[in-house]
Amino acid sequence: MSAGSRIIIAAISMVCAAGFFMTALDSSGLPADPHTFYGLAAVCVIIAIACLSPKSHPITLRMLGTIIFCGYMGYVGDSIHNGNFGQALLGLVFCGLPAGYLAIKGNYPTWDNLSQNFH
Repeated sequence: MSAGSRIIIAAISMVCAAGFFMTALDSSGLPADPHTFYGLAAVCVIIAIACLSPKSHPITLRMLGTIIFCGYMGYVGDSIHNGNFGQALLGLVFCGLPAGYLAIKGNYPTWDNLSQNFH
């Protein structure tokens, strides 16, 4: 990925992190607990760090992979009761399992020549 695109993604992530943080400060009328918004702000900061510092990839990519994998596992568990099990299972297979691989190995799956674009 080019340096320019990494900087743009990092900047957008930091704006989102600031938005989530500011939203969590005023907890009246929030659809979820303020801690959820603090967590989303932290995820956005992790994304920005991963974009700006390639040396942090062994840690930040594993953190992001773990967050995504656990989110999909929670979605699958929750979908058993609300009827979205098929969608949740597809999401787990196509997004959650590669994220789990990222969490364990610390790098992206290399399935074919196109995977080189993600490094």
